[in-house]
Amino acid sequence: MSFDKAIAPVTPQEFFEQSFEKKHLVIRRGQADYYSSLLTSADIDWAVSTLGLSVPEVNVVQADREISATDFAYDSGFIDPVAVNQLFAEGATIIMSNLQERLPKLAMFCRELEKVFSARVQTNIYMTPANSQGFKAHYDGHDVLVLQVEGTKEWRIYDTPVHLPLEEQAFNPHDVPIGEMTDSFILEPGDMVYVPRGLTHDAVSTDQTSLHITTGLMMRSWADVMVEAVRKMALSDAEFREGLPPGFANEGFDSSGAEAKFAALLGKLSGATLDSVLNEFREDFIATRLPRAHGQLAQMARLDGLGPNSVMGARPTLIYRLTDVPAKGDQPDSVALSCQGTVITLPAYAREPLEYAISTPSFTLADLPGDLDDAGKTVLLRRLVREGLVYFIE
Repeated sequence: MSFDKAIAPVTPQEFFEQSFEKKHLVIRRGQADYYSSLLTSADIDWAVSTLGLSVPEVNVVQADREISATDFAYDSGFIDPVAVNQLFAEGATIIMSNLQERLPKLAMFCRELEKVFSARVQTNIYMTPANSQGFKAHYDGHDVLVLQVEGTKEWRIYDTPVHLPLEEQAFNPHDVPIGEMTDSFILEPGDMVYVPRGLTHDAVSTDQTSLHITTGLMMRSWADVMVEAVRKMALSDAEFREGLPPGFANEGFDSSGAEAKFAALLGKLSGATLDSVLNEFREDFIATRLPRAHGQLAQMARLDGLGPNSVMGARPTLIYRLTDVPAKGDQPDSVALSCQGTVITLPAYAREPLEYAISTPSFTLADLPGDLDDAGKTVLLRRLVREGLVYFIE
């Protein structure tokens, strides 16, 4: 399940131009099994009953009833599967957070979205019994793609009290007016809705048990860029590190000098460069992206059989950075590959076959470009298999 398929027949270009961070988007398909490859109610039953999960991996909520962790979890934090299912039978919604860490098929979908958005992606799974509601109207602090897997759910859309809220502007039911309902629709299996952050909404299951996947897009903002730009500027310019004027908090403080200083620092900030900040964000994203190497043990066992006719391919959804490293002292030119939390350094002449191997879905040893002989290509591919970046297809 790719991003393109998840939002089809809408194209990515249409999505980003017309809907992303602007308005909600409902896609109806009439294909009940469209998302069934990602999740089923049997997966939820298995996860709740057998995985030994704890709070907050599992939560149980009901809009018109107060449910606390003590109602379904032990003092240790581990959930009581029987109690969870009893509450579900009484009308409560089961929420499973970050189930992509437990189910490879969900993990792969999240990786597909991470590659598209350059953002971390998390899942919340909601299983709601018939004619029930998990949460009252609210808005989220991140954009979501909601995939209806089983059953049906009525969604109601209200207004946007805070457009694209920051973390500090999280929804507070006591401070945020819900406003008038502006849209309502029923999601059937195979349908989806995109809801931008800040758009108030709620959902109620109909006469069927509902199962849906909410994928949260944890986007970086331009505010993050500006904060980081100031931090980087302060590392090289002591004026940004000077203390605020003594007594600035006192009544009657004359702030004219501080205003002039602030204006001067703003002027200096205009010299900040975007590339350095984006590079830092990119490196952090790549370095903290954990490997997803399904079947790695079996892959390692096949290394001795690597030969000219072995069909191999790059692991799907790799996000990487290749950096040419110039010669230094006795060290020759080299290339550094940053990917999945590790950095691999290879001779510069291996760059072309390396880039081909980690970006090509299917190839053989003979297909690798560049000047490496067969022995060198074999060494390279063995290394990439061990690192979980390339795998045997046949």
